[in-house]
Amino acid sequence: MTNKQSQIIDGKAISKKMLEEIATKVKKQENRPGLAAIIVGDDPASHLYVKNKEKACQKIGINFSGYYLASKKCLPDATEKDVLETIDFLNKDDNIHGVIVQLPLPKINGGFDTAKIIKAVDPKKDVDGFTPKNLKAFQDGEPLVTSPLIQAIQTLIDSQNIKLKNQKVVAVTRSEIFSGTLKKHLLDQGAKLTVVSPEAKDLAKKTKQADILISVAGRPNLIKSDMVKPGVVVIDAGTTLVDGKLVGDVEYDQVKKIAGAITPVPGGVGPLTVAWLLKNTVALFSS
Repeated sequence: MTNKQSQIIDGKAISKKMLEEIATKVKKQENRPGLAAIIVGDDPASHLYVKNKEKACQKIGINFSGYYLASKKCLPDATEKDVLETIDFLNKDDNIHGVIVQLPLPKINGGFDTAKIIKAVDPKKDVDGFTPKNLKAFQDGEPLVTSPLIQAIQTLIDSQNIKLKNQKVVAVTRSEIFSGTLKKHLLDQGAKLTVVSPEAKDLAKKTKQADILISVAGRPNLIKSDMVKPGVVVIDAGTTLVDGKLVGDVEYDQVKKIAGAITPVPGGVGPLTVAWLLKNTVALFSS
């Protein structure tokens, strides 16, 4: 049995409304919030994601600053030390209220220790909610901000009027930071959660049990139509740049024939993640 009336969850439309609300709040401020992004290397996907954040900032009146390191066009020999010095500079800049380090970091110029670099960000400017202090605060139920990706996923689920209690949620991911945060977030709402690696031999068996399937694997077209059950709600957060186009983890054209609701790529999780990032920036600016 297939569901040809699958609900397409329009994250772009939801994010547009959110950005309008944030812009209204920003206009009432005497000073503008500032967001800084550090981009290491020349990964096209990372540069595209940061460009999208910059465009959103410009739309709603947040000052954006991009710091490009270890790039062919800018400071090609930059090392981990240079990244840490840039973070220290931004931590001390009173005009910057949010700092993001675009992940993943490349394996060049002697390597970049992701954990060390994230830890260097001032928790009061950590709009991604990734620093150890903010992760602990989240686990303790007292977060300064919550991961924009977690918030985006929750917003998409809420848009379908779904209550998570007793729902079987399967999350496909390799990220320990993300899976730990997601686990706490979903279990607090009574969901029955299974986290599975995209490399797991029993991946299809696990995904087929899901009432709600969340994929953050970064593996194009990993999830096929025979890996989901009819009526499943699919949240595809695993975008990858392929031949200049964003492609999700889910084989969208086929899975949408079976799913009860599904997010497209692009236009699903991505725009909402950016909106929540900017909402966090304004929250830290106001705190």
